[in-house]
Amino acid sequence: MAVKFKVKVDQPRWLQMIRDKQRPVATAAVAALRETAANAVQEGRSNIAGSGKFGPKWQSGLQYRTVDAVADGEPSLQAKAIIFHKFGFAGVFEHGATIAGKPLLWIPTQEGGPAASRSGKKLVSATVRGRPMLFDANDKNRDRKPLYIGVPSVRIPKRWRITEIVKEHAAKIAMLFLKHFKDK
Repeated sequence: MAVKFKVKVDQPRWLQMIRDKQRPVATAAVAALRETAANAVQEGRSNIAGSGKFGPKWQSGLQYRTVDAVADGEPSLQAKAIIFHKFGFAGVFEHGATIAGKPLLWIPTQEGGPAASRSGKKLVSATVRGRPMLFDANDKNRDRKPLYIGVPSVRIPKRWRITEIVKEHAAKIAMLFLKHFKDK
């Protein structure tokens, strides 16, 4: 014998009940996500500061943004945090890179010197002991110093560990979720 039954549900009230149960979970999830991203950015900025000559602009350039944290005025379980750097080429210091010349890359001999094409000086090239160099053509001093040294390529080493920092903080998001969920 088969038993048949029919359930009638007040659908708007039922959906509201589901949303009411989901709201604290979504609120805790979004709060944990934001705290995780903020902590990762803070530690990442410390990493940038400690890795060489990267001033306040480089440090404050590391930022985060949350996406889809709110849907229809309610916290969303579809939230994402995006951690990024304002300077597009900052990834060079995160991953390292090789910069090749065409055919040579001219490196200034004085720190902070302008690019060879922007020096404003007439330059003359010479090869000294097998190394290409650029000199100021108007400098008649016999003991003149080279302004630029030519190299085929330069390797910029990895200086930052932002990706590792973000992964470490992402692994702790469950604890932050529980902390925020218990607060509700």
